[in-house]
Amino acid sequence: MEWYTIGEVAKTCNVPIRTLRYYDDIGLLTPDRIAPESNYRYYSVESIRKIPLIKYYKQLGFKLDDIRQMLERSNFEVLEDYMAKELLIVERQMAELQKKHFAIQEWQRLLKQGETLLAKPRKERDIEIAPFPQYRTLKFHYEISDPQAANIEVLYSNVLVGLCNQHNVFAYGPFMLFFEDFDQRINHTFTSVDCYTAVIEDEANAALTTEVGGFQALSVVHKGDYSTLSDTYRKVQHWAQEQDIPLQGASYERYIIDPWSTAVSDNYVTELILPIGGIDYV
Repeated sequence: MEWYTIGEVAKTCNVPIRTLRYYDDIGLLTPDRIAPESNYRYYSVESIRKIPLIKYYKQLGFKLDDIRQMLERSNFEVLEDYMAKELLIVERQMAELQKKHFAIQEWQRLLKQGETLLAKPRKERDIEIAPFPQYRTLKFHYEISDPQAANIEVLYSNVLVGLCNQHNVFAYGPFMLFFEDFDQRINHTFTSVDCYTAVIEDEANAALTTEVGGFQALSVVHKGDYSTLSDTYRKVQHWAQEQDIPLQGASYERYIIDPWSTAVSDNYVTELILPIGGIDYV
């Protein structure tokens, strides 16, 4: 039988000697013969043939402990079992990557929408009647003890991101707030707020999500710091009165460009959505 030293094996198979020694230590690939007088390690052709398999299985994502069992190849069932288990893992990873890909695409789209709105000339805010799209969202109800001091734009996003991480739910924006009474929002007298974020729905999180939207509303885009939101609310309210359009009194704030996207508050872009009341607007 022909024998190969560890150095020859390392050169032939392009594997560091330290890696071969590590494989020996963990019992993955042991030398077939060790010279008692020199303690040199020697490998047979059969052992060398296992090295490409180890490389390949590692590339596929198998753990070294699993590879050790797979190399024994006592029967086809062993390999089939390990392949089936790894296939399930890869399929879960693929599904996870698809969600991440979709979420990143949606955030990119939201940024582009905000950039387009910012590029428009600063003129009288355009108010329009528009359908508020229906979203599948993760919802959180937040009780606020001090509305005057509460920085809700930070609070709600922090809570919702924590929930997404806890339940492995992928949010893809935009984040939204709901106020039962926008007068309380204007005057900072509200004591609670409903927080929403659009999420990718699957069977695992269906119980955590709810639908929001799907109705007619007045919509206007507010540009700039949140401290001036009240001015925009009042303009929408005044416009609705002039047009004899009944408002329900509630409002949604949809954050397109916010502190997540920029440190310049003058570049914030927030859509105010005021549901319309009355049967003529359903």
